[in-house]
Amino acid sequence: MRMRFILVAVLLLAISLHADAQDRAGQLIIDVHLHASPADANGPPPLGLCLPLTSHLPPLDPAKQTFSALSKQPPCSDPLWSPVTDQAVMKQTIEVLKRRNIIGVLSGSPDRVLQWSKEAPDRFIRSVEFQLGRNQLSVDELRRLFKESSFAVFGEVTNQYVGIAPDDSRMEPYWALAESLDVPVAIHMGEGPPGAAYLIPTYRARLTSPYLLEEVLIRHPRLRVSVMHYGSPLIEEMIAMLGAYPQLYVDIGGIQWNYPRAYFYKQLKELIDAGFGKRIMFGSDQMNWPGVIEPAIAIVDEAPFLSGDQKRDIFCRNAARFLRLDTKTCD
Repeated sequence: MRMRFILVAVLLLAISLHADAQDRAGQLIIDVHLHASPADANGPPPLGLCLPLTSHLPPLDPAKQTFSALSKQPPCSDPLWSPVTDQAVMKQTIEVLKRRNIIGVLSGSPDRVLQWSKEAPDRFIRSVEFQLGRNQLSVDELRRLFKESSFAVFGEVTNQYVGIAPDDSRMEPYWALAESLDVPVAIHMGEGPPGAAYLIPTYRARLTSPYLLEEVLIRHPRLRVSVMHYGSPLIEEMIAMLGAYPQLYVDIGGIQWNYPRAYFYKQLKELIDAGFGKRIMFGSDQMNWPGVIEPAIAIVDEAPFLSGDQKRDIFCRNAARFLRLDTKTCD
């Protein structure tokens, strides 16, 4: 009798989740973490991606194996394969956005972002990827992009990959520019690819700490910042920062498919339970695998502890508020 009761409860939950998803079918989704990447951005294509990523990451002997080999011989039976041409990456991504009624905050080089946005002008909000270094954009170049080329977001800021903290003095003119122009910022703080410090020798995991944003936000109180990957796995630090700085938001991009659901759900629920459900934004972190977008949506849509209203916040309303769009378009 008890087993029958459990089976009925599971069935009713599945029916409820399906009906809830059906009710939201066609509603606008804002993906705040989307990349205009070339096909070879993560190595020579095609590249295989297993979901969840960490569950398929075997221990490696560094004397015999390389981390990059995982994408050529993915350790799962049903990997997502990346397209082999730049055009196909763009075309397949746009197809998913149209099918699922998604508007994406598209980051990348200005030329590539402009190319993608011309192909589907109603599907993208232009964002400029930035990293301090030899090829960095100057403050004046960024100002022109924001004022003359309809770029609306500063990010993804990827300084973590070159070992530079958010509060580094070299970033000060850029934070000041974003604040003065009222341009929202999206900054990478969290996990990189498997073996990040060996693939990208300047990457440092310690720069994930959300506390590294504190002095930036003190100096620039009108700056709107989204922490990409929500500073995973440093949830307690992130909650402390969200409490202290009400203009701070987070996105879940990539973490939902990087880890098993139980682990991701635990982190997401901590943010929700702490009262910050109005500042969590959906992101797919689509780079070279357009096929990852819909699983990224499903993982959030099937979270059993989220109400329909909370899902609508995560999928659209919170991003609309962060980007200063009309939240009515989300309902």
